[in-house]
Amino acid sequence: MQLTLEKLKQSGALEELRYINRGIEKESLRISNSGKLSNKPHPKSLGSALTNPYITTDFSEALLELITPTFNDAQSCLDFLNDLHAFVYNNIEDEMLWPCSMPCPMDNEEEIPIGNYGMSNSGMIKTIYRKGLSERYGSLMQTIAGLHYNFSFSDEFFNILLSLEENKNEKELKNEVYLHIARNFKRFGWLYFFLYGASPAVCDSFVEKGKHGLESLPGGGLYKPNSTSLRMGDLGYISKAQDNLNISYNTLEDYCLDLENALTTPYKAYQDIGEFVDDKRVQLNTSVIQIENEYYSTIRPKRVCLTGERPVNVLRTEGIEYLELRCVDLDPFSPVGVRRDQLDFMDTLLMYCLLKESPPIGRDEAETIKNNHEKIINNGRDVSQIINLNGDEGTTLDFSEKILSELKEISSTLGGSVFKEGKNLWMESIDLQIKKVKNIDETLSGKVLNDLLTKNMSFREFGLKLANEHSQYFKTDQRYENLFFEEAAKVSLEKQDEIDAQIEPDFESYLKEYFSQTS
Repeated sequence: MQLTLEKLKQSGALEELRYINRGIEKESLRISNSGKLSNKPHPKSLGSALTNPYITTDFSEALLELITPTFNDAQSCLDFLNDLHAFVYNNIEDEMLWPCSMPCPMDNEEEIPIGNYGMSNSGMIKTIYRKGLSERYGSLMQTIAGLHYNFSFSDEFFNILLSLEENKNEKELKNEVYLHIARNFKRFGWLYFFLYGASPAVCDSFVEKGKHGLESLPGGGLYKPNSTSLRMGDLGYISKAQDNLNISYNTLEDYCLDLENALTTPYKAYQDIGEFVDDKRVQLNTSVIQIENEYYSTIRPKRVCLTGERPVNVLRTEGIEYLELRCVDLDPFSPVGVRRDQLDFMDTLLMYCLLKESPPIGRDEAETIKNNHEKIINNGRDVSQIINLNGDEGTTLDFSEKILSELKEISSTLGGSVFKEGKNLWMESIDLQIKKVKNIDETLSGKVLNDLLTKNMSFREFGLKLANEHSQYFKTDQRYENLFFEEAAKVSLEKQDEIDAQIEPDFESYLKEYFSQTS
């Protein structure tokens, strides 16, 4: 189905854009007041990392993950995230949250504590999965933080679209629409990195000497002068094992088949590690990816599934429920890692991806998309950088201006409907992006490097200064829902105790049964 602005207007679907669902998952490292990674376990005052729906951990005990529910209003989502941060800051004693995506200084990679989720089978599978990540990629890479933005349309939006289609059911239509958007996001996502990439620099401790091609910051640390997001490149979430996966987004069945192939195909380097070392399990299996979450992509089709179920099976059977954008660097200048204009831009870009034609992606185009990605993350602020779009070559700036011009038209119409009773914030966000194209120092990566270079700060000093500012901001803010999060933490600890008290089969039997769901 190819949607147009006119179709959205005439069908009444335009009105339903006011009920877009948005949710945020935001990671941050806990650090000491000297800027070092915390060696303390996950604070009990924050509840159980296994069962608290709002506060958990990602790879490390020190890598907090804060999760909002879904909201129809972007500001309500940000307000909840703000309250969540305030609660955390007021419950981690003298510790703080590192504000950058690239990690704080590390003395020894071996000292990074892997997440602990208890001795239940559901907890053990999470812990051993993380041990596997450490064996495969190193613990240091797994301490990179980011933000996931979850996006979906209302059911009524799809009901209206169904009235325009014949011989389709709701599940088929949702799959088609979400994959249509995902393919185009792969095509145009480079624009997001250009404008909002925020990780052009790293600590010296993050890379091996002489193996990075980075330049030294005068104050200490390393950087790539025209980079936008080292997090999304070779130094970050790029896996050689996954380089040749070519997971298709052309149909849901193709996507699931390719994902299953990655879940079941052994990879020699991981076979060489082995599943056990000294009789202790160190990874869940030796496949290209252990479980679905290990697949790294800028955007993924998702569906909520119950503990113990295989996401790929639920996705195939029930269909796509939402899209997860995984390419968002933390904005180090924001106390919560993201700002309103950023959410508005993501919404508008996703709507652009919906309204543009989205043919299947073949092998040649997939290679072009990959090349564009690499060029922008490594050299995106070079005004002479050439990329390829729809078979045409041009500079990043030329293509950015063209797309932003189209986005302005879209945001005028769609934003006018979404923000009926106030300012058109989608339009304001696009105006802000147009200013960045005219002055690339205003991009987020440009601002980060400007601070580092003009103030002669090391990367550590830069992060620690902002961490202190954010800590002060939240520790003086008592206007948050303290009792709500206290109760959630208390209930989560009780649930953890219930799970740990259950009589379960031994872990190896549980794991065998879990993996038997994928042939």
